[in-house]
Amino acid sequence: MKTFFTHFYAFTFLLLISFSVKGQSIEQTLKGKVFDQVTHEPIMGATILIKNSNPAIGTSTDENGNFVISNLPVGRHNLQISFVGYETILTQVMVTSGKEVVIEIALKEDVTVLNEVVVKASLQKERPLNTMATVSARSFSVEETSRYAGGMNDPARMVSAYAGVTTGNLQDNSIIVRGNAPQGVQWRLEGVEIPTPHHFSGGNVAGGGIVTLFSNQVLGNSDFLSGAFPAEYGSATAAIFDMKLRTGNTSKREHTAQIGVLGIDFASEGPFSKTGESSYLFNYRYSTFGLLGDLDVIPSKQRLKYQDLSFKLNFPTQRIGTFSFWGIGGTDNTSKKAETNPAEWKIDFDRIENKWETYLGATGISHRIKTGKNSFLQSNLALSGVNTTIITKRITDDLQNFTPDMDLKNITGTFTFGTTLNHRFSSKTTFKTGITHKQLFYKYNLSSTQDHNLPLTYAQLIDDKGTTNVSEFFAQMQYNLSPSMIINTGLHTEYFDLSNEFVIEPRLGFQWNFLPKHSLNLGYGKHSRPEAINIYMLKINEQQPNKNLKLSKAHHFIVGHDWRLNSNLRLKTELYYQHIYDVPGEANSSYSLINFKQDYALHKTLINNTIGRNFGIDITLERFLNNNYYYLLTASLFDTKYKAGDNVWHNTRYNKNYVLNALFGKEFFFKNNSRVLDVNARISVTGGERYSPIIENKSIDNKIIIKDESRAFEKSFPTLIYADLTLNYRINHRKSSSVFSFQMKNILGAPIYEGHNYNFQNQQIKLSKSTLVIPNLSYKIEF
Repeated sequence: MKTFFTHFYAFTFLLLISFSVKGQSIEQTLKGKVFDQVTHEPIMGATILIKNSNPAIGTSTDENGNFVISNLPVGRHNLQISFVGYETILTQVMVTSGKEVVIEIALKEDVTVLNEVVVKASLQKERPLNTMATVSARSFSVEETSRYAGGMNDPARMVSAYAGVTTGNLQDNSIIVRGNAPQGVQWRLEGVEIPTPHHFSGGNVAGGGIVTLFSNQVLGNSDFLSGAFPAEYGSATAAIFDMKLRTGNTSKREHTAQIGVLGIDFASEGPFSKTGESSYLFNYRYSTFGLLGDLDVIPSKQRLKYQDLSFKLNFPTQRIGTFSFWGIGGTDNTSKKAETNPAEWKIDFDRIENKWETYLGATGISHRIKTGKNSFLQSNLALSGVNTTIITKRITDDLQNFTPDMDLKNITGTFTFGTTLNHRFSSKTTFKTGITHKQLFYKYNLSSTQDHNLPLTYAQLIDDKGTTNVSEFFAQMQYNLSPSMIINTGLHTEYFDLSNEFVIEPRLGFQWNFLPKHSLNLGYGKHSRPEAINIYMLKINEQQPNKNLKLSKAHHFIVGHDWRLNSNLRLKTELYYQHIYDVPGEANSSYSLINFKQDYALHKTLINNTIGRNFGIDITLERFLNNNYYYLLTASLFDTKYKAGDNVWHNTRYNKNYVLNALFGKEFFFKNNSRVLDVNARISVTGGERYSPIIENKSIDNKIIIKDESRAFEKSFPTLIYADLTLNYRINHRKSSSVFSFQMKNILGAPIYEGHNYNFQNQQIKLSKSTLVIPNLSYKIEF
């Protein structure tokens, strides 16, 4: 750590030195496109005005909805975008010298009669990109993932600051949304469901990983939804990340290079030719994460290696629409040697030797074409998959041999085709419908011991390959009952071929702006999801007892209130209740997948016998970035219980009961805005993860942890209090821009509770805990 803090002091010294550099007036180009929010038709003649500029700076859009403002001074600017018949909106942009600023603005048609309109600009920061989402949804920007303390340039870590969301473990980026297991979170890219896009996905927690595959060099503004999803979303019960890749610059080639503790990045974007509108965008990253181990920052003998690639190629045409080719992919590998000195064997894991390799990716073709003045068709064809090999062995007492512990070879993939029609019947009524067909293919081979003390229990649990299908259909309509009242109705259906199950899922959303600064929001949705494919393929006594498991299901009920205290400050409150049912569990036992964390060698016969209930309140007080500072205060109080095969109500593993977050950030501008320092801090308080009581006598006698499952998740680890810090310092040069960043997660060194283990040295049961402080120092140049 001394070495790393030396880097931090060097970082601070660079800031002080740069303050003495003479400031210069530096300018850049701002450009973009304005279009209709529903039909995506370009809006000609829209006015773009830089607020508080003197003399006034502004322009209007051309026949294609495009606009350009040249020679705009660097710094943060407020934009007002307006057009007759549409709501006027405000948005912010940070103009830097390294790259042109390219934005897309979607305007919402105003349903009021023109002679009744009073033009009032509204800040659009919190509105989701999906216009059908009325509750538990918000958009987030790439800037937030790098600015929010603790975000670590990772959308999953960043949203853990939102109300209703808590981190699963500081060691990974899994999130718990309203008490639901992380595996219930779905990720989508360009409208297509994809595998969880994390490096070392599922290593500690199913649904989590070490760091995201996404680079903030290629991401566009995206949505996060935490309940009662619109009808277009299926196969998810906890939350949804609806991720978008931005389109590359169509007129200028630009590049970004970054080096840091977590990796080396290179990104490039630009036009394919000077005459067309086609563009490319890509980012490649190679991990240097092992530096944290070399600096003794991470207390682990394993060295994590990974790399990833993201890209988007965009080809607009005159008559047949716009084609986009996109993809993300990554590779992971790590290994660990067994401890060969028996005197150093504290816990069973010390005797383990392992090897992990994963190849993960998703790629697709998207096509959008106008089918009329008020409608367009969006289609996707995609392929995604995961190839994982995990081999673990246990060294014998005589140190001469290894006994096999687990051998996993898993290849799973999905071919996806989907098409969606968007149509606006009138200014009051819009309609959206679509179909999705997914063909899942798998080749899964798993052998494992079923008792660590009995190597002879090593056996093959899964050896299967094949295909299955999922077909989905949805239709949803938005109707403006009045200028202040909106209702969304929808229906989602899903057919799961493997279990021959067909489900119908109604959806409903309602928004009423009953006072100028107040709105009431209601939401309902029935949702379902399948389990991981290995759950169905498990073989017990030459049978596959889990192959006919039904989908897990949940009813979401939400009521919310938004209070716009002023143009930059809002108070949002949501009450929710979730009724969960048909979750697989073990007969006559408290075991249920509602509590699933990770178990590659799961070998239980399951039935759909679990019900659950989650209810709580989420409160958000948010001041959007204005006058160079922002803050976000969130509080969540919740309770989540379940009843499985033992017919007894228990806490779920993830019933942490409360989460409190406080974020604050401030920007400092120097030298005609050519130097920008932003300081961001976060402190979080969350209840501890729950666990079942340990039967100590039996555990000591058997030298393995034995839990009292009749009292499932009765106890909890201590409250977790942690703090994060992010410092970014930007230097705008004439032709380029440099950014020094320092991020520190868990700066106070809060302990991480990893569970109980039998200690071979003192023959006692010990609570394992560690202190993990994650630093990231990086330098980026844009040119």
